[in-house]
Amino acid sequence: MAKPLTRSQSQRELEEVSTDKAEPVLEPPSPRDMKELVDTIVQELTESESFKAVLATCIDNAISRKITQLTQEVVKHESRLFDLATEMDSKTSQLLSLNDAFVHLQTEVNKYMNRTNELDQFSRRDNLRIFGIREHDNENLQKTVADLAKDKLELDVSAADIDWAHRVGPKYSPGGTSTKQRSILVKFKDHRVRDDYIKSRRKLKGTSTVIKEDLTRYNQQLLQQARDNKFTENAWFKDGKIFALVKTTGGGSIVRRIIITRDLPDLPL
Repeated sequence: MAKPLTRSQSQRELEEVSTDKAEPVLEPPSPRDMKELVDTIVQELTESESFKAVLATCIDNAISRKITQLTQEVVKHESRLFDLATEMDSKTSQLLSLNDAFVHLQTEVNKYMNRTNELDQFSRRDNLRIFGIREHDNENLQKTVADLAKDKLELDVSAADIDWAHRVGPKYSPGGTSTKQRSILVKFKDHRVRDDYIKSRRKLKGTSTVIKEDLTRYNQQLLQQARDNKFTENAWFKDGKIFALVKTTGGGSIVRRIIITRDLPDLPL
């Protein structure tokens, strides 16, 4: 009877059997072998008509899918552009309507302002402003205005012809640095007396006394702009209206009424 194998003997026999049956180890292909293999496969594929047909079909299908996708995108964008164009037309129409409304509103506001200015100026039709008369304490301005008419303007005007007269602006301080005298605002009871007064003011030429119309602030600015305009030779105020002597292209001039700034010429007429 054979003796049983020890554990070390059994392990040794197994290793010997495994070593005898082990397959040879394969070495990995070199880069050159891989290149040659790839070149061979590529050459066979490119020479294969069936592969060419399959490849062409795949390319056609890919292109068709892409064209379909792009077409859908174009249609979607065209629809969006159409919607935007429609919306833009709507907004443009709204803007035009708002612009028309604004122009209309501006026209109405200008009419209201012009009418307000006309009424304000009309309320001053009996008024005059006198500049250059020295100011005194406890002065009687109605008498001062009447005396100016008799002594300088050669008019038969009495204090009874004057509704009221008062100084305009901050009171002059004798101890101050300013020597400017406040103007006198006068309202006559009769418009004809006021007109005689203004017509005779040329007799004050060369003196320190100046007589002017009582203009609204707007008319003061408009009259000054008319006088400063390089296409006007002169500008004046008469009967509540502003007029300008406007140059013409022929070298002459014509009288033109100025109601608003837009009436001022920007070129010779």
